[in-house]
Amino acid sequence: MSECTLTVVMPVFNEERVIRDVLAAVARDVLDLVPFSELVVVDDHSTDATAAVLAEVAARDPRVRVLTNSSNAGHGVSVRRGFDAARGEWILQIDSDGQVDLTQFATFWAQRDDVDLVTGVRSQRHDPRHRLVLTRVTRLVVSVLARRRLRDANAPFKLVRSSLVRHLADRMPADAFAPSILVALGAARSGARIREVEIVHLARPFGRSTLRVGRLARACALSGWQTLRFSLTPMPPYRAER
Repeated sequence: MSECTLTVVMPVFNEERVIRDVLAAVARDVLDLVPFSELVVVDDHSTDATAAVLAEVAARDPRVRVLTNSSNAGHGVSVRRGFDAARGEWILQIDSDGQVDLTQFATFWAQRDDVDLVTGVRSQRHDPRHRLVLTRVTRLVVSVLARRRLRDANAPFKLVRSSLVRHLADRMPADAFAPSILVALGAARSGARIREVEIVHLARPFGRSTLRVGRLARACALSGWQTLRFSLTPMPPYRAER
């Protein structure tokens, strides 16, 4: 692909029951809408049939690239690997669990011209209580560090200029647990133009999140420390080509 307008970055781990439908939705609602677009899937060393489905779809659709981690490195590392591999002028970061209605992408895409980051806001969440509490805490902490209100910094539905991601990348730890949060925080601190758009959040169609309460508590401690350190890093202003 000699030129690329949009890269969709999607980490995946053990989503065999839903991944085929999610891939079809990405192709129909995103890739078919934007000429010269691609999907970069980062398989975090899945142990079910996910890898076979990804290989099958990639063989049929040249717009799909599959990267496979040599070991289970985690969601954040997989997102960061997808960012680094992106060739598009814009990056759409999504999850692979089918909890965001991708027909909403057209609204996002139409609002990109005068901003640098369009981020979804899950106004009604369909997640366990501990995740809802975590979202409220994240909103408070990140808004304080950003010195502006960010309603849903970790929403898995962000459309961001790749030049902004590159501007922030050297200041993000390679093993960041939640690079999505750091992108939102870094965008705010570097003066990037941000637009928040409410999105429909769906119930998980199959299974449960692989991150349980105990692991989530440890992950929150790591993410909180990384976010605080990132907020203290000198952040030069970002200026997109206007």
